[in-house]
Amino acid sequence: MIKTAILSNIAADIPKKLINRYNIQTIQVPVEFPDTDEILVYPRDVTDDEFLRRVHSDKKNPKPNQPSIGYFVDTFNILEGEGYSDLFIVNMTSRGTGIVNTVKASINRYQKKGGKCNFHQYDSKEGSFGVGISVIKAAKLLDEGHPIDKVITMLNHFKTKELTTTFTFENLKFLQRSGRIGLVKYFMGSLLNIYPCLEGTKEGEINSFHQAKSYDEAVESIVNRAYDRMKHFDDLGCYIISGNAEKGSILAKRSLIEQYPAVHFYDIVPMSGITYCFTGPGSVIIIMFKDFEH
Repeated sequence: MIKTAILSNIAADIPKKLINRYNIQTIQVPVEFPDTDEILVYPRDVTDDEFLRRVHSDKKNPKPNQPSIGYFVDTFNILEGEGYSDLFIVNMTSRGTGIVNTVKASINRYQKKGGKCNFHQYDSKEGSFGVGISVIKAAKLLDEGHPIDKVITMLNHFKTKELTTTFTFENLKFLQRSGRIGLVKYFMGSLLNIYPCLEGTKEGEINSFHQAKSYDEAVESIVNRAYDRMKHFDDLGCYIISGNAEKGSILAKRSLIEQYPAVHFYDIVPMSGITYCFTGPGSVIIIMFKDFEH
């Protein structure tokens, strides 16, 4: 009997109850803290509260790094020892990262050392719970008995036709510190009090669809945009991902429930420290999709 394990980065922001329900293997991430010259593995070595505190207090922004080849090989060996024969790895978006090549190199080293597991990689072309909901979809399909090749085909359809992600930030400072936007754009956005309204594309890129003049307007805009892109489906589900954004996430929930009561609202999910490094406080992500039981 084929026994399949699903692996996903901790930055996929999957709620713990779903990680436990579907026995998802989470890949932990080493984080460099330049102020103290430390590299700590998150969340093994540093709690969420401590991570968020240091994101705000450290002079130099903590820097998430890719897990090493050795880490992946050790993980593969552990899973093989637990009786898994197939490992299905759902990656964060490969755009601007080398994660796919790192995993390939890890698989090659593992196999050269006699590892017996079969591997299947999937580029979600998403970040945060945009990855997470694809992981849950894959787990559900595997539970239903679908072979992995068919699961990958169905995930491609889900990603390109049945899922949308929209997001905004309260402050551009963290995007600038992390190198996601240039210093000039940061200053221009700050001076003009612009709040970017962004969406993920099926190719894994980020598209700006609106520049709001207030944070409240930005949150309303990302809720409306998500629904407009998905409203042709009769059954919709939605998660809200909150990066230390109590005000924004509550506003998004209220907007969603009041305007679109037919949408199945699942939960407000706290953002992982890894994602938070790049987005900062007040970050709100809307994950809307063709609903499925999970």
